[in-house]
Amino acid sequence: MRKKIHNILLSLVFLLCLFCALNIDVTTKRGVNYELRTIKLPLYLKLLDFFDRHYNYAYLVKNILKNSKSDEDRVVALLEWTHENINGNPQGLAVIDDHVWYTIVRGYGVEDQFSDVFSTLCNYAGMKAFYSWINSSERSNRMIFSFVRIKNKWFVFDPYRGVYFVDKEGGLADIDTLKGSDATWKISGATPFPESFDYAGYFRNLSMPDDGGLNRANIQSPLNRLFYAIKKLMPAR
Repeated sequence: MRKKIHNILLSLVFLLCLFCALNIDVTTKRGVNYELRTIKLPLYLKLLDFFDRHYNYAYLVKNILKNSKSDEDRVVALLEWTHENINGNPQGLAVIDDHVWYTIVRGYGVEDQFSDVFSTLCNYAGMKAFYSWINSSERSNRMIFSFVRIKNKWFVFDPYRGVYFVDKEGGLADIDTLKGSDATWKISGATPFPESFDYAGYFRNLSMPDDGGLNRANIQSPLNRLFYAIKKLMPAR
């Protein structure tokens, strides 16, 4: 009997500690017109929101890719979905930067948010992806691109304009191909193509990326977010 009471008391203490821990105030960030704001909320709500977004990403990607067979088909399908479902930020509305999922729900964003959405969806499809700004050859302008790894090769995409690049055979052109002669690749994707953009001028500055590391586009899943949190707690070397 004493053991039973002891176990009940331990369970009650554990539940009380858990309740207190889940109600600890934590913070999240939200950018409005490029001004970062800190928002307080209880830990349990932050966790619920996180897992809600996680399962929504997985469900959305599953539906987008239900008819795709190869990795190339999958990445093009995700690019097309992003271009068709995310619009440019409407004039007069605030530029909101919070969670990637909320950009999808709103259905609009600025240039980098297109890459944000596309790269995140690629990671949920099992393809490593991230995005980065690349300078033009004369370094007078810069442009954002998404990078996706398929079968140990990296490929470049312009989600904002719905553009990808193909080689002479019609397959996706990898970074090595894009860095070569302009005659070895061409623009594909959304029409009309943005011919006025000198993509080749940006590709001359491309360097072979690593695996992208832990970045915003791949820490939306629980396991990577845990690794990211642990990494942030570790002292810098």
